[in-house]
Formats: sequence, structure tokens, C-alpha cells
Amino acid sequence: MLDCGEGLQTNLRKYKIPLQKIELICISHLHGDHVLGLIGLLGSMNLFGRERSLKIAGPSAIVEFVTRSLELTHTHTRFPIEFIDCSGLGDEPVMTWGENTVRAFPVKHRIPAYGFNFEHRPSIQRLRKDSIGAKGLQRSEILKLKAGEDVVRDNGEVIRVQDHCEPLKPPIRYVYSGDTRPCDAVRTAAKNADVLYHESTFLHDLKATAKSTGHSTAQQAAILGNEAGVHLLVLGHLSSRYRDEHRVLEEAQRHHPNACLANEGMRIRMVLGEKPSVHYLE
Repeated sequence: MLDCGEGLQTNLRKYKIPLQKIELICISHLHGDHVLGLIGLLGSMNLFGRERSLKIAGPSAIVEFVTRSLELTHTHTRFPIEFIDCSGLGDEPVMTWGENTVRAFPVKHRIPAYGFNFEHRPSIQRLRKDSIGAKGLQRSEILKLKAGEDVVRDNGEVIRVQDHCEPLKPPIRYVYSGDTRPCDAVRTAAKNADVLYHESTFLHDLKATAKSTGHSTAQQAAILGNEAGVHLLVLGHLSSRYRDEHRVLEEAQRHHPNACLANEGMRIRMVLGEKPSVHYLE
């Protein structure tokens, strides 16, 4: 889960997303609209009987925020919470499971803040079916080839991965900017990403306000996404002053045609070898 604002649990119920399946919560920064739903969520997890541990990643202050809030509200949790301080990670990932990795990177906001990079990188080779019979492959040889290792038989014959397996498909990547001014860290993290969520709080006529408050304009987000070679740009965190949000989208699409606005219920389908597509939960 990325950030945890007010109303979170209402939408989890609305879209039938089980809160007990959440294993990692990434908090970009400690402004209220990104974190005030967290303590209530932890309390609900406890009431529903959660016992396995939960990881919470964010700025170093997230530890004090959570522990003091739980203490002052007398919210008790029976499950362990593992805090991950993004400021101390260096090149280490926030979390890795299977072929998936989450990394954090610092962004430019008014307080310590981070973006997050989610990557699914396939590592299991797909064996060409005709190779099994043609080479009389044994199970141990098949497993070795699928793991990306050449097979050397007792007679000296070498069965090479590149000759008998399909090429690995490129990774899938989703990048979340959090709240930030345009910065190189986001641009680097989002290089050739499938999807970039980038905040676009203001239209470009308020670029001075965006800079002073640590935010971005729709034009700036779109230019950054275009420079990074992002396929789909998702714009969010729009100022409530914009009654007609389509103005924000129009400004962005002049610089990145494949841009859309983030909306409640939006689901982005990301599949290896395919372009991301937008659908909506009911």
C-alpha cells in the first residue's frame, strides 16, 4: 500500500480489497493527507485478528508517529510491526519477494519525503517445448535451464540456455513520486517505466507556488515523464481549486499524450510483454 490517508478503509470496503492481505505499507512523508488513516487501519487489522507481522516503510519519523499515536489512542496491536527507515537503506531494497522488488528514493518536498519504485523482473526461463523431446531433457536438466544455467552432460555436450529457452521478457515497473518538486531522482527511477504516478498539484501558471510549496505542475510532471520515456503517466494530488480537472489533463497531454488522471477505483493492468491498460473496479 502506498500512503494511507483519511477514508482509506471506506474505499477498501467499497472495492472489496481485504485489508488483512496488506503486507507492506509505504509512507512517502508525514503530511496528514498521506498518513492520518494509518492508525485506524492498524487498529482494524488488530480487531480482525491479524497475527502475522506488518512492514511499514517511510521517513525515520514514521517510527515515532506510529508508536506514539498507538500509545496515546490506546490502540493495541497483537501483531508485530517492522519499521523500515528509508533514510538508512542506501542501495538496499525496501522489500524483495519472489521476482518482485520495492525500492525507495528521496524526493524534494518541504519535509523528508520518498518515492517508491516497484519492479517485477522475470528470472525463470521459458523452455521451448520442442527442445524437451529433441534433446531428451531430464527433469534436472529442465530445471537448470529454466534457472538460466547451461547444462553440461557427462559426454561433454553443452546445452545452452540461449539455444533452448525463450528470451526473458523485460521487467514491469511502476514508480510513485509521492509529493515532490520535479527532480532528477524521480526522472532516474522512472527511466523507461511502464507507469509513473506523479503528483500534479497545480497548473503551470502557478509554478512559483508549486516550487515554494514543494509540489509540481501538470506541465512539469508531463515533461519529466516524457524525458524519462514513461509509457503511461498518471496524474494525482490535484489542488481542490480546480473544479474542472480536465484542464490539468489537457496541460499534461500537450507534453505527454499518454497521460490520465488518477481516480478512485482505477485499476492498472500490467502484464509482461504488454502495454499497461486502465480499468475500473466496481
